[in-house]
Amino acid sequence: GSGERQQHAQRGDFSSRGAGGPLPKLRAPVPKAGRFFGLGHLAVGGPVTIDATMEIRSRTMGVSRRRRTMTVLGLAALAGVAAGEMRGRTWEASAQSASSRGGSFSFDVPSSSAIEEEASARAGRPITESEVRAAQNLWADSILRISAAQKDGEDFVGIAGSAARDLYAYGHSNVLFKPTKAKGSQFRPTASEAMSYFVGASNVEDGLPEDGGFAINGGRGWSDVAFDNHQIELHGNTALAMGNYYFTDAIDGSTSKVEYTFGYKRCDDGRVRIILHHSSVPYNPASTAATEAHAPEKVHAITESEVRAAQKLWADSIKKISAEYLDGKDFVATAGEAAGQLYAYGHSNVLFKPTKAKDTQFRSRGAEAMSYFVGAKHAEDSGFSEDGGFAINGGRGWSDVVFDNHQIDLNGDTAIAMGNYYFTDATDGSKSKVEYTFGYKRCDDGKVRIFLHHSSVPYNPDSSAAGPADITEDEVREAQDLWRDSIKAISADFKGKKDFVATAGEAAGKL
Repeated sequence: GSGERQQHAQRGDFSSRGAGGPLPKLRAPVPKAGRFFGLGHLAVGGPVTIDATMEIRSRTMGVSRRRRTMTVLGLAALAGVAAGEMRGRTWEASAQSASSRGGSFSFDVPSSSAIEEEASARAGRPITESEVRAAQNLWADSILRISAAQKDGEDFVGIAGSAARDLYAYGHSNVLFKPTKAKGSQFRPTASEAMSYFVGASNVEDGLPEDGGFAINGGRGWSDVAFDNHQIELHGNTALAMGNYYFTDAIDGSTSKVEYTFGYKRCDDGRVRIILHHSSVPYNPASTAATEAHAPEKVHAITESEVRAAQKLWADSIKKISAEYLDGKDFVATAGEAAGQLYAYGHSNVLFKPTKAKDTQFRSRGAEAMSYFVGAKHAEDSGFSEDGGFAINGGRGWSDVVFDNHQIDLNGDTAIAMGNYYFTDATDGSKSKVEYTFGYKRCDDGKVRIFLHHSSVPYNPDSSAAGPADITEDEVREAQDLWRDSIKAISADFKGKKDFVATAGEAAGKL
């Protein structure tokens, strides 16, 4: 073998023989971290017997209990090495005989070309719903495994790194990742930033200080993770899933509900991995920081300029609806017309998780979306009582809406954008920052519309989904001072024959 990392490894002798005759004796390093180096030139087809003169331990594959199992899995990884795969993954290989005494193991090892052909064939297959659910199960199982390893004092960072390679498409594609508990560094486009989030800043080099380690629950651990899909949407070699997942604290058994949108893509090696992950704390009105023509013959790929045009139309529509509301015009009709241009209701399934939606989190129908944007009292029939009308800012209106894209990812006739948008209150000029993930799709009439919209209030470690922060004694005394001063002001305005009723009304709103 090439022996490129022999300085970091012990060595051992392997002798090999194949169906076509004996193969040269190989002298290969035995890695301490469970990966094989220096065997990149071994390429064989058909049954191969490999006599190992040492025990191979492969901790990164999670095997550390029985020599027989360890040896079989470790040698199975050679099938991947034979194809030039140097990342320690296990290709399919069948053990024909295994003797812990003799140390002789026989495998059907695919040739390099066979493995490459199989990967190429898999890469072209559409993603199925069962693959999406399998990816979700793997994600949940990985979180539990990382938690358990941390609790038991094992190498949870190594396990997390191995899981990340299987789960996320870093190194294969752009990854749009907006974690739940990320405020300073909201978006994690690199694998190292994602690792910092999952295992904690103190456990990786150059970790981000805000990261306590979500996968280990800040040291408390998780005992269960359960996905509850609102909807799964399949689009050829990509797929989207939206819903809630539930995390059970390993210490006190409490359950935390978190909202998610995941995007999956079949990578060039045929594996389904995550390319989009937007996770957020469910909206809580008491703790929010914002207070807030002819079908074309051929479907053309969506361009970045079309995504930006769709975002501009969304922002302009919100401002127009607000302006018409404040001017006493028919803003509901304007909103209905805009919704037809912006959202793919009637053309496709739409996955919509609005910012300020607690009781009815997901709005899969056009009427439900209208209730959210114009308010329950202005919506026909199916208005939800929690809806104050986001497009009119609950009656205050918006004077400006600005998109700030973290990243735009183009995937043929679909595209995804993640970032922050900023809303300016038309009454007092204050600005609210909101996180978004939008998915765009070219519909059958050729127009680009929204089929995915996940919007959330930025994570605030000082607040939680359980409710507002605890009241302090200083706040109580401030409220008492305000009450006292208001009574005095109302009395003074009454004696001075001023509009004391208006003064009282304003004070009541504050008190």
